[in-house]
Amino acid sequence: MYPVLIEIGHFQLRSYGVVVTLAFVAGAWAAGREARRRVMDPALVSDFLLYALVAGILGARLYYVLLSQPGWYLTRPWDVFAVWQGGLSVHGGILAGLGAAAWYARRARLPLLAFADVLTPGLSLAQAIGQVACLLSGDSYGTPTTLPWAITFTDPRAMAPQGMPLHPLQVYEFLAYLAIFGLVWATRRHFVRPGAVLAFYGGAYGAVRFLLEFLRANPPVAFGMVIPQAVSLALVGAALLFAAAAWRRPPLGAHG
Repeated sequence: MYPVLIEIGHFQLRSYGVVVTLAFVAGAWAAGREARRRVMDPALVSDFLLYALVAGILGARLYYVLLSQPGWYLTRPWDVFAVWQGGLSVHGGILAGLGAAAWYARRARLPLLAFADVLTPGLSLAQAIGQVACLLSGDSYGTPTTLPWAITFTDPRAMAPQGMPLHPLQVYEFLAYLAIFGLVWATRRHFVRPGAVLAFYGGAYGAVRFLLEFLRANPPVAFGMVIPQAVSLALVGAALLFAAAAWRRPPLGAHG
């Protein structure tokens, strides 16, 4: 695909960084709009987003480093910080982002679950757009296939194997996550109990990610599953517990 959009001398404008930036902006817009709908000060969301960006990138990168090629990064520790080359894990970013949200909600004296529900639509939208970064850079590529819609990477700077027809897993994920965002956005007004939006997103994302991992080029670790599948199942379980707990909470006042 196009891991580098512009190259002038030693300067390279990488598609990964550009798309991730666009994803962050789009997610910030969605979260700000949801804050206004729920009568929460949008400035609180704007203030939190810087912390979310730092925590999300650090968590996503460390998760990837620890679970992908830790031996490689031990011999080349400076590459840990080369996030513009790809290699960010959504699971790590989500976990770190939730930790940052819990810290910020306590600091700003906000109800954590209501704050998380405000942020969830933006997170869902940013996640979908982020798959375009993976597609352009060749990250998170799929297994070989003979299907007519297979994609073949030819740029040696891409992370995917060269000259081999692969499942366009990044496209599958983009469409699936965009559908999840659409559902979250369309139904969020009906989830009036704190934590319900977060639970719905977590369950949907975990289930979709579990299934799509069968098409990712990663060797299974145990019980025929890769680590992200185990994490995804845990996420689905946590979402179900969150949903059950949310159902027992009193509903918030609905806003149009």
